[in-house]
Amino acid sequence: MRARYGRAGALLPFPMPFDATPPLAAPDAAARIAELERALHAATERATAAEHRLAELLEQAEPGRLLVGPTGTIIRVNEALCYLIGSPEGPEFWAGQSANALFARLQHLAAHPTEFTQQLRAQRADQVPVLGEAVPLRDGRVLAQDYLLLPAPSGAARSELFSYRLVGTAVSPAAPTLGVSSLGETLQAQLLDNFPLPAAMHDEQGVLLACNQTFAQLLQWPAQHLAGCRLSEVLPSADSTLAWSAYLAQLAADALAAGQWAVLPRDGQPRQLLYRAHRLDQPGHSPYILLCVLDLTERVQAEAELRRGKEVAEASARAKESFLANLSHEIRTPMNGVLGMARQLTKTDLGPDQRELLRIIQASGEHLLSVLNEVLDMTKISAARLEMEQVSFDLRESVEEALQPLAVQAEEKGLAFHMALLLQPEPLPRVIGDAYRLNQVLLNLVSNAIKFTAAPGSISVGAYVLSQTDTHLTASFRVTDTGMGIAADKLDLIFEDFVQADTDTARRFGGTGLGLGIARALVEQMGGTIVVDSQPGSGSTFQFSVTLPRAQGVEIAPRPVLLDTGALRGRRVLVAEDNGINREVVRRVLHGWGVVVDEAADGHAALALHAERSYDAVLMDIQMPGMSGVEATKQLRLHPDPERAQVPVLALTANAFRADLDRYLKAGINDCLTKPFKEDEFYRKLVALVQAPAAPLYNLAQVHELADGEEAFVERVVRSFLLHVPPVLQQAQAAAAAGQWAQVAKLIHHIKPNLVQFGIVGIAAPLQLLLEPLRPGTQPDKAREDAVQQLVRQLTRVLEALPEALPAAPEA
Repeated sequence: MRARYGRAGALLPFPMPFDATPPLAAPDAAARIAELERALHAATERATAAEHRLAELLEQAEPGRLLVGPTGTIIRVNEALCYLIGSPEGPEFWAGQSANALFARLQHLAAHPTEFTQQLRAQRADQVPVLGEAVPLRDGRVLAQDYLLLPAPSGAARSELFSYRLVGTAVSPAAPTLGVSSLGETLQAQLLDNFPLPAAMHDEQGVLLACNQTFAQLLQWPAQHLAGCRLSEVLPSADSTLAWSAYLAQLAADALAAGQWAVLPRDGQPRQLLYRAHRLDQPGHSPYILLCVLDLTERVQAEAELRRGKEVAEASARAKESFLANLSHEIRTPMNGVLGMARQLTKTDLGPDQRELLRIIQASGEHLLSVLNEVLDMTKISAARLEMEQVSFDLRESVEEALQPLAVQAEEKGLAFHMALLLQPEPLPRVIGDAYRLNQVLLNLVSNAIKFTAAPGSISVGAYVLSQTDTHLTASFRVTDTGMGIAADKLDLIFEDFVQADTDTARRFGGTGLGLGIARALVEQMGGTIVVDSQPGSGSTFQFSVTLPRAQGVEIAPRPVLLDTGALRGRRVLVAEDNGINREVVRRVLHGWGVVVDEAADGHAALALHAERSYDAVLMDIQMPGMSGVEATKQLRLHPDPERAQVPVLALTANAFRADLDRYLKAGINDCLTKPFKEDEFYRKLVALVQAPAAPLYNLAQVHELADGEEAFVERVVRSFLLHVPPVLQQAQAAAAAGQWAQVAKLIHHIKPNLVQFGIVGIAAPLQLLLEPLRPGTQPDKAREDAVQQLVRQLTRVLEALPEALPAAPEA
């Protein structure tokens, strides 16, 4: 049987209506959040469609308009005119046709067809504007027709605009003139009842004239009781006075109003209504307003439930992430002590039995660490926070190196292990991607093959180039074993989180059930797919492919740093770590490299030692009581001596989330080492920090870019800096001495653009602190005074060095 896994499919829409507190039924909070966002988007789309429908229905109450071009062809007809003349065809049907065809339709409706035709011909022939001409219709309605000519260049034919609006019904000479009192009954029958949505008419004071049954049902009043009532009486709300007065004022000014009301019908249940209203004017009569509403209550409630559910899911995700971060810290910190001390034991004289016991301790610790890493990886994947590195690497070399330990492990178990990795004769280009994550997938598949294959079985690992272009390389990887195999009905389950093919698997073979889920997620994030083919009792084959960009140019792989080259001998390092066992581990490792070590159990003690003497590097634990490593680093960067303020800081952290590591780097930490650390990585990072070349005091790249090759401009800018910055520094020192910190901030703000333009190093921390306003009622602490001193000292060094950037004076 074969199962194929690619990118995840779309989730089903979230059902509505919702419970008051929807449970987190999704497998993880990130999926729940995405589900809620999709449902909210769908609800918004439905509401938008309803709003468009409401606008289209209300357009029928607007004047019907007909635009005729100079050649007598219809340019545009609106929906309202189609409604007035009873045209089953929409505006699109009429566009481009002869206007005579539509006039023929109107002639058929007119009570006096011949008279209508003659008047129309006379108007068009004379080309004289006519406003409000009555056109009685056969069904008793009366249309008011406006005829206008649109501007055109001198001598050119002009387009014609016809407007039609319903003004009432024809009456006999003995009948009274149509007024507000008779409008309600007439238009209710002819217009309101044709609206599928709640609709009503009212006068300019908000008194209801008529409404349809849908409107009455919404208000929960009999229709006959509503005539003569004010809207504010039958649709009360908490801010009814303000809402209704603003609504009527808008209609009086613009003849159009639209918005949303929160109303309270008779049953006391609040409802949300979307409304749109038009003022319709009658010649010789008082205007009236046509109002149409749409009940949005369910939509608003659904959106509120969606938002609450999203907030609950996000809170759950944050709580889970916080818990796992703490779990990582609580496990990694003692594991650093266990594995660190075990490594120290390997350096002592031990007998064979002792070395075997020590090997078991180390293997057990590494296994526990791998389980923790799997849980953290799945957390990052489910939260869409697993980031792939994009670095250049040799694909064949990387895979071979990663599989070597497993080849030994397979042979120790009595399994035949075969590797055929990218054996084509031509050299392979370097590729760009995350070698660690690619190898993690392979190692997971091969580890499972070893785990589930009994001796004397075999395992084959193959890697093949499927295709190459000038920019990309596609490779396929295959792992085949002769193990126990997987039943057909389990193939869809093995890639699920925390699931194994059989309930007995975990007891017999161990594992968390996360490995294959992580492998699938990693392959998908790299843009590939993973396929499994398996038969119970015959073994399994897992295969995946990825496409990677080719690296441009020839890159030389960095030479590995040998463990203890003597580069650290005699260096002085400050270790800030609250855990005594971990301090002991670090001290023993550093002593083995000839490093002089000072120790601090918290951030305050570390700052005190740093103030007393200079260090080549500081090893800073992040989670310490009283003052965290991040805060201690920020304070350390404010030391008045610029050299001490820039001491390299290597964070020792049990947090494995990249977002946390990025936050540490932004706080001024130079590099991070995750517990439990490997000695070779520890050595490499520490050597890189203490041997890093001193950064130049300034960088005039921006100035040269502005100069665009004009050296005279660079010279003028440098001389201006040398002339104007020293007085500002003196004024800032005087203001600081007088406690005028607002003046200090003003002066520093004045020269900050120049400092940035000159690329001056080592002043970011003091600049940030001095530009922060002092909170009212608080006293400036010593950190601000130190920041002024550090800034002045660093800029003094720059002022002493800057003359070197000026051209040499000509010899006499």
